[in-house]
Amino acid sequence: MKVFWRFFDRVSNIMAALAGILLVFISAAMCYTIFMRFVFRQTPIWIVPVSEYVLLWAVFLGTTWLLREGGHITTDVIYTHLNEKTKKYLDCIMSVIGGLACAMLFCLGVVHTYDCIIHGVTDVRGFTVPKSVVFIIIPMGSILLTIQFFRIAWSKLIEIRTGR
Repeated sequence: MKVFWRFFDRVSNIMAALAGILLVFISAAMCYTIFMRFVFRQTPIWIVPVSEYVLLWAVFLGTTWLLREGGHITTDVIYTHLNEKTKKYLDCIMSVIGGLACAMLFCLGVVHTYDCIIHGVTDVRGFTVPKSVVFIIIPMGSILLTIQFFRIAWSKLIEIRTGR
């Protein structure tokens, strides 16, 4: 099982690095757009749709890593006043709920992506892109996020049972 988690963490790290690269690309593309607008009074037509796609991809590429690192935003007004055992129970419950929500997103993402493939749905703006290429990241990212949520829930459950 350790080999699987090592592989899973490596995939998560690579996806997060790719998300970072995509965000740098968006930043550079926006700077290029601003430069082109002010210098040549013309902007490339492809930058806005590509930026939208890249933002979607960056979110689903990076969230599994962010969850593993504990980087998601939390509201801890009540949480800080709980004892450690209650916090672990709450963490376990919230991880299960998050895992179930991501599992649902995975299922919906698969259905939508499959529908886009079957019906040949395209996005026609600056250029034509098959929507399945845009949306395939949703089930890919969601399944990894589901696994990570259940991994956290399992580790919290073990901590509760062993009293750590």
